[in-house]
Amino acid sequence: MARDNQPKHRQLAREQARLARGRASRAGLPSFLIVCEGRETEPNYLSGFCEAELINGANVHIRSGGAATDPVALVRRARSLFETDRDYDYVAVVCDEAPNLTLAADLAAKAMRHADGKRQVHVDLIVSRPCIEFWLLLHFEYSTRAFATAADAVATLRRHVTDYDKADRRLFAKVGGGVERAIGHVQRLKRDLAASGARSPDSDMPRLLSELRKASRRESGR
Repeated sequence: MARDNQPKHRQLAREQARLARGRASRAGLPSFLIVCEGRETEPNYLSGFCEAELINGANVHIRSGGAATDPVALVRRARSLFETDRDYDYVAVVCDEAPNLTLAADLAAKAMRHADGKRQVHVDLIVSRPCIEFWLLLHFEYSTRAFATAADAVATLRRHVTDYDKADRRLFAKVGGGVERAIGHVQRLKRDLAASGARSPDSDMPRLLSELRKASRRESGR
């Protein structure tokens, strides 16, 4: 019996989330759909950031990529989720560096029609090169090291977060004090990359955090 009711429960949950986003929209706050490559690391970090920034959870829908693990599949998943609920103001995919990023970027750039029938929405591809752990490392130190593997970046991060675990629900509490430092490090890094012609290491996470801050009650005065 419970199995038969699951579709109805999911439909009710979607409708409740839609109504909550509608209330937020009427209050002048944007709504977000964020699809993450990682099942826990990125969602835990972003949830912690939203809590610290006083962003109402109803405004931000964070989803795991599930079976989708490469950037193209993640963008397809984000577009599919948007098409079933087209009242999101901003859609993003958070992923690591991968060979098919160019194809993913082309797909992400294709416009989708917002539910209001007036606006176009694109998928913002938020990439960390080589991986999300490099972005976390920037909370503690500046680096231009071109890590050979993601494991190398994890090992370097553990010099600062000795008990680092991808599934740690307290991840943001352990690194969040360095958010502004990390943003500044990315700004500096992009200047250095432009001068050298290199593409890695790098992270687009500051762009996502900047968008999320638009829904902060601290920023909006609500």
